[in-house]
Amino acid sequence: IAYGYNNIVKRVPTTATVGAEQPLHALGDLLREEIARAGYIEVLTHGLCSKRDNFTALRRPITAAVSLSNPANVEYQVVRTTLLPGLMKTLQHNKSASFANGFKLFEISDIVLPDDEHVVTDTIVGAKNVRKVCAVYAGPTSGFEIIHGLVDRIMTLTEVAPEEEYIKNSAKGAEEKYRVAREGWYYTIQELQEGGEHSGTYFPGRAAEVLLTKPGEEKVCIGTFGILHPEVLENFDVQYPSSCVELDLESLL
Repeated sequence: IAYGYNNIVKRVPTTATVGAEQPLHALGDLLREEIARAGYIEVLTHGLCSKRDNFTALRRPITAAVSLSNPANVEYQVVRTTLLPGLMKTLQHNKSASFANGFKLFEISDIVLPDDEHVVTDTIVGAKNVRKVCAVYAGPTSGFEIIHGLVDRIMTLTEVAPEEEYIKNSAKGAEEKYRVAREGWYYTIQELQEGGEHSGTYFPGRAAEVLLTKPGEEKVCIGTFGILHPEVLENFDVQYPSSCVELDLESLL
């Protein structure tokens, strides 16, 4: 859309191809089914939000984001850089629902990040879409182990094996020999250090980052999960302890 439909030159394709779903979309559809089977309710939230919801309410520093020059109201100031505000506001507006057995929500959708490096056309858009998966659990307890289980489940479904040190901390280490995994793909978790961009969102000492290793590449962080900070819950008027996870899907392809 930003390039302009009228700027697209009409021409006959030079090759004969068969249409198919993009791999990223196919992965998202398969994960939606599996996460829903784990008891999570899928939601589809608005792509625009306020700076407060996107940054301040999550206890994160205000960084660069795609903003609207003339927003209709304060709720539509920027394009979201995280899926978490939408899920938190969904919890906020469903206070009448039963939280006795836990309330699970998830969303697989795009966020938009500023990007001045990867310019494909002569029209500099200055932004890029990034596909994310985000899930929240709220209930009588924080549910950290439930969110942690979802992280392991997503990695299993995407055929990424845990590292040896990670397996040693699991009670199911003997079952790892039956795991179907891509060669050279490994993941592990480590404690999220204080002072990072996302560390303020979580309760101190109760958060971790997910590290992914691909063949021939260095280990990179593809997401975080943990127990949400009480101030974050208060900012969104959520009355139950909660945990969340947010991962980058494109890194798992």
